[in-house]
Amino acid sequence: MKKTSLIFEHTEKPKAGGFLLSDPFQGDPFFERSVVYLCQYDAEGTFGFVLNHPLALNLHDIIDRTDLKDQALFVGGPVAKNQLFFLHNVGDRIANSLACGNDIYFSGDFDSLVEYLELNGYESIQLKFFVGYSGWDEQQLEEEIKEHSWIAANNIPKHLVFESRYETLWKTCMELQGSKFKMIANFPKNPSEN
Repeated sequence: MKKTSLIFEHTEKPKAGGFLLSDPFQGDPFFERSVVYLCQYDAEGTFGFVLNHPLALNLHDIIDRTDLKDQALFVGGPVAKNQLFFLHNVGDRIANSLACGNDIYFSGDFDSLVEYLELNGYESIQLKFFVGYSGWDEQQLEEEIKEHSWIAANNIPKHLVFESRYETLWKTCMELQGSKFKMIANFPKNPSEN
């Protein structure tokens, strides 16, 4: 869907460790009012995770392990919806973690994560679990940005990746982009309800 409005336009470019904010009226159920954290953005590909769309399931609903604390699960995106992924901030301690930027890491060895948690506890780590991820083919994201489906936002504090108040995350991140985006942040989902 081609958009013509210039109000949803930003000069920042996407990058690994940065964020994407969706157009407030995007009709895609995976991306409506989404905040996506980008783990990779390079010639080999682009992928990340939607941070603010929780599932009705928790971790214990899909993994039967009593050595793990039950945690919320988020819909990371429409790709690989039958796989579990996680983001964390202790990449040097979890084997095979991949650095994304801003001291945030993508997945790694799951047994290494469990061992870390047993030794150090949950208070020593920021951790978020996802089912599925968001991915773009070469130049696909750039085209979607040109069509004003997304803005790249690289000024968002990294702690918001792990923010538990997901209901207001899109609005919070949008307001950080400047005055014209504060107005967009307050648009109702259904304008007829205003």
